[in-house]
Amino acid sequence: MVHSPDSTPPISRRAALAALPFLGVVSLGACSSGADSRKDEAKPSGSKAPTPKQRLQATKKVMDASSGMHLTLTSKGVPDSATGVIKGEGDGGPAPAFKGTLTAAIAGTQADVPVVAVDGKVWAKLPIWPDMRTVQPKDYGAPDPALLFSREKGISSLLPKTKNPKFGAERRDGNDVVRVITGELIGTDVVATFSLGNPGLKYDVTYLVTSKNELRSAALRGVFFNDATTTYTLRLDEYGKKIDVQPPA
Repeated sequence: MVHSPDSTPPISRRAALAALPFLGVVSLGACSSGADSRKDEAKPSGSKAPTPKQRLQATKKVMDASSGMHLTLTSKGVPDSATGVIKGEGDGGPAPAFKGTLTAAIAGTQADVPVVAVDGKVWAKLPIWPDMRTVQPKDYGAPDPALLFSREKGISSLLPKTKNPKFGAERRDGNDVVRVITGELIGTDVVATFSLGNPGLKYDVTYLVTSKNELRSAALRGVFFNDATTTYTLRLDEYGKKIDVQPPA
């Protein structure tokens, strides 16, 4: 015997109709659960924004992992009578090694000095010399430029040593949006890296850090020469640059 659709037993029809709302709740609950799971995977619950100290530690790791980068050094407030570096530009890496040009103030005059630093030695070509010769940078009030890229003693080593780091505002820096981080560095750490400054003093420092934790710049302000307040700013870019620095022939 064949039953038409209308011949469904009444009890079975009522049971089926009663089950529909329950099935709908289960179905919606399953969809909602899947969406929530994906949301949780994208933004883990309980995650916290890094502190200024943690951002500086992460920035050190990024800098130390880079094969090389480009450095631009500028200054403001260097006394006319000082012997020291005014500005510079070149490429360096964590070998440590550097090749570029430093502008030095010597006995009241300025000179652009080609420099190569690698294997613990520094070569420079002063205007009075016909070729590059080994020099002691401290004699000219300058740091070993290769040392600036050392993982142990260079710029990156200063990041976790920064005292009382604080976040500043985010701002545009060229194509980057950077976060300002301010703090203090003790003189002994500054002198160890730059061979400039006074170990008994403190220096204000302002970092610009990108969203990728690349250190874009570090500005140090304090007394580097006599009683004058000087600011040195180091800008870093071209992370991952291949550096091949060889001693002069």
